[in-house]
Amino acid sequence: MALNDLLENFRGIKGFLAAGILDFTGDVLETIAEDENIDLAMVGATYTDTFRNANEASAKIGLEEANEMTIVTPKGVVIISSTGIDAPVNALIIVILDADGNQALTRMNMKKVVPEIIKELG
Repeated sequence: MALNDLLENFRGIKGFLAAGILDFTGDVLETIAEDENIDLAMVGATYTDTFRNANEASAKIGLEEANEMTIVTPKGVVIISSTGIDAPVNALIIVILDADGNQALTRMNMKKVVPEIIKELG
């Protein structure tokens, strides 16, 4: 299954704006968007750094690396999920929703597509 097909799982979710699959350095591997004003290359690179910093901070206080991070703003939500630090492929999936977007369904779909991303990139 192609990476684009995996991202299409998010398009029907209420409030969906954009989604992308990134390598762990922030390089975009695939994106889709309902809102052309969202520059996923820039957003992905920026949030990848944020995610990596959160991993380092978590490790410093004795927690393990983060699997997921959610950023909530007045106008929207950014959810980032990792394939896992010990996965054979280290990648991130990022989904951007409007403020009323369905976060629960987004997370469920993320859990469903992460193994497929690993299989596709592995």
